[in-house]
Formats: sequence, structure tokens, C-alpha cells
Amino acid sequence: MAVKKTLIPWSSAKPAPVVMISGNEPVLIRMAKDRIVTAARKSDPEEIEFDAAGYQGGELLMAASPSLFSSSKLIVVDSVEKCSEAFLADALTYLDDPNDDAVVILLHGGGNRGAKLVKKIEANGFPRVDAAALKNESDRAKFAQGRFKAAKRQIDEPGMAALMSALGADLSELNAGVDQLVEDTEGTITAAIVDQYYGGRVEATGFKVADAAVGGDAKSALSLLRHALSTGSDPVPLVAAVAMKLRGMAKVQGFSGSSGELASELKMAPWQVDRARREVRRWNEVALGQSLIAAAEADEAVKGGGRDPVYAVEWFVSEVCRLARQR
Repeated sequence: MAVKKTLIPWSSAKPAPVVMISGNEPVLIRMAKDRIVTAARKSDPEEIEFDAAGYQGGELLMAASPSLFSSSKLIVVDSVEKCSEAFLADALTYLDDPNDDAVVILLHGGGNRGAKLVKKIEANGFPRVDAAALKNESDRAKFAQGRFKAAKRQIDEPGMAALMSALGADLSELNAGVDQLVEDTEGTITAAIVDQYYGGRVEATGFKVADAAVGGDAKSALSLLRHALSTGSDPVPLVAAVAMKLRGMAKVQGFSGSSGELASELKMAPWQVDRARREVRRWNEVALGQSLIAAAEADEAVKGGGRDPVYAVEWFVSEVCRLARQR
């Protein structure tokens, strides 16, 4: 019989006799662990922590056994991906007869070490929390939307686009940004509010340049670009921001269907699909193809393949503006 998969999202994490948090994304690990620990502490447990890498035989079994000092236990085991043979043997044994009055949290940072333990956790029906890194912007946008929803706050589509432009590349920064906007603002969060807090970031500036360039507004695009360069912005992320917008437009070109359906297929957020569709309507296929070639050339030039990275990014933005005006 096939093993039942018990992988759950961090937002569903809750106490269980044994629960493993799997992955290497610090934000998700912390949030999943906090959910479990906060709930488990309601029973005023005895709390014990140790590291699986330096584990000595018998520690887990002794820590989880009933105690005279508390009827419940909360045990956190770190670095299970580096566990000793002694820990692996004891953990496999413990899974056969866990203490129902204990909550044992196993933190596994990924890799093959402890694979037998992962399989047995799933075979025995214990939860395994997914804390793997969110590798694409669509997943990070869903994370941010979920955080706003949990806080009973709304952010409109332009506001989310602005937030992702400014902070979407790094989950820890995005999470901190959501916290700040929830705490410091009231009502619906708009692009103007996001820009007030994060509009000066290099990433935000890059996406403002990209918005102007694909719209064919050469004056605004080059003005924003030169201001960014004069204040120390690196050409590499500026080129990357424009190239990302062009690739998004290329992805949606020629596709029909709802934004929700396409978002799943193209690994984009629905608001990204809608925005890319609006922008690509002003472009013809040949010009868009030429702009993508220009993006590849500029990317190579600013990463050491050209003599002057500043010239390369200025040429690229000018070229995108020119191509955007072709009909």
C-alpha cells in the first residue's frame, strides 16, 4: 500500500506527538515553529531543546518520557538533517510508541540524511510541515496575500504589484514589509502607501524604469534610470527588472483563459498575468522578440561581457522604449 503523504503548509502547522518541519526557508521555519510552540504552551509543558548533530544515545527517549515535574512535554530537535546515527536509531524507535502527552518538533533542513525517518513519519501518519524556499515570485506573492488575509487587511492590485516590485525578491524582507504595513497603516493598502514606505529601494526603482520603458515613455524611463545610477544603483538589477517584465509579457502573449487559470500554468500571480496582458497589447510580436534579444545582450554586457555597464543599461532601456512605440 502506498505511503500516505502528510506534507502540509506552514499555515496549517499545529501540535502533534511528532511533527517535522522540512525545508530551509528561515521565515517559514520560524512561523511554523511559532504556531506549534504557541499552541503547545497552553498546556504549560516542560520545554527541552537539543541538537541532533551532537546527540547522545538515549536523550530523546529520556526527554520524552513522563515527568514528575509536568504532565506534558515540548521538545524541539534542531539539525535533524545532520543527525548522528544514535539519534536516527532512537527517533525511529520512538516513532513506534510516542508519548501522547509530548509534542516533539523535528527541524530538518533538507538533504538525504534522515530519509528513513522522514518515510517513517509519513508512514505513521504524523505531519510534515513544508518549509521549502519559495523560488518564484508567484509563490511569494501568495504568501504575502495570505499574511494580509490572516491580519484581516486588504491590499489592492497596484499595491501588491508595488510591494512585490520593492520586496518580492526576498521572503524575509517581504514578510517584514507586510508586518510593517499591517501595523503602521489603516484601511486598504494602495500603491501610494507602499511607495511611501519602499519606493526608494533599488528594486522599486528598477521596476519603475521597466514600467516606463515598456510603455514607450523614453523621457521618464531614462530620467528614472539616470537618477538611479547617480545614486549608486547597480546596472545588473536594473537590467534584470526590465528583462523580467518583458519575459512576463512574452509568457502571456497568445494565451487565452482566465488570469487564475493562466497564473497556475505560467507560475505567475493572477495580478501579474493581468498586468502583463495589458502591457503586451501595445506590442507586436516582432518588437517583443527583438526586446528579449536586447535583454540577453544587455545582461551579458552588465555582467562583465561589455566595456561599460552604464552605457549597456542605458542603451537597453532606450531600445525597449523605441521598440515599444513600434506598431
